[in-house]
Amino acid sequence: MQERQRLAGGGPRSHERRQTPVYLNVYDLLQQNDYTYWCGIGVFHSGVEVFGVEYAFGGHEFDTPGVFATNPREAPGTVAWREAVPVGFTDMSQEEVHTLVQRMGQEYKGNRYHLLQMNCNHFSSDLCARLTGQPAPAWINRLASIAVSLHCLLPVGWVPPLRPPTAVPLSMEDAEQQERSRLLDPLDHPGSSERPPRAAPQLIA
Repeated sequence: MQERQRLAGGGPRSHERRQTPVYLNVYDLLQQNDYTYWCGIGVFHSGVEVFGVEYAFGGHEFDTPGVFATNPREAPGTVAWREAVPVGFTDMSQEEVHTLVQRMGQEYKGNRYHLLQMNCNHFSSDLCARLTGQPAPAWINRLASIAVSLHCLLPVGWVPPLRPPTAVPLSMEDAEQQERSRLLDPLDHPGSSERPPRAAPQLIA
């Protein structure tokens, strides 16, 4: 709540502010999730959908933000969409959400990505909490939490070389740059059922 009030100017919000739904989009990174999901565990990627844009965190080798945006349910890479989990509602405006995500990118930099300690699910839970006051459900990152607790007992080889969605450097063709700029513009994204063709992820700087 303090986060939202500060972005809006510090004062209490009017009850007339629009409440916008926030969803956690969850993807499978491994086919084995079909069996372990029902036990409340698995290897997942996630992103946060609000105002028709999905925000997520991925790794790269540079000391720059690793937060990126895509069309909802279109995470890049070899992932399979599983479900959308309703998290709650936010009274932040589209511009305020965009500003918040940009600021979070200074913490979630690409070269800080860690499969167990700072992954996409950590970012998603953090963003959900800042938007709605509720973190993401614990099961999306339970396996990483267990692994961190037992890291001294696990051989290094037991950590699989997964390839989660990755934010890519800003080296692109002009047409792709134009599409990405449109995707990230908080005032220009369609946010409707007629979504544009799948766009490459756009880093948020």
